[in-house]
Amino acid sequence: MRLEPDQRRAVIITAAVRIAKESGLAKVTHGDVAKRCTVATSTALVRHYFPERGVMWTAVIAAAPEMADQGRELGLKC
Repeated sequence: MRLEPDQRRAVIITAAVRIAKESGLAKVTHGDVAKRCTVATSTALVRHYFPERGVMWTAVIAAAPEMADQGRELGLKC
């Protein structure tokens, strides 16, 4: 089944939020997110949607505002 881009992005963010809540925002990496997605997703595809970790972290914080303190510790403007 092929997902629409906004659906794929949502799957990626959901996986990233799960990792952040379990292990901390700094542990959210492209490779770990790809492995954690509920549908087949490659690291390259995660990088397509989120070219840098900071961009991905910002999306995580938007989805889970309780992670904002960790984002600030990592140098993000939250």
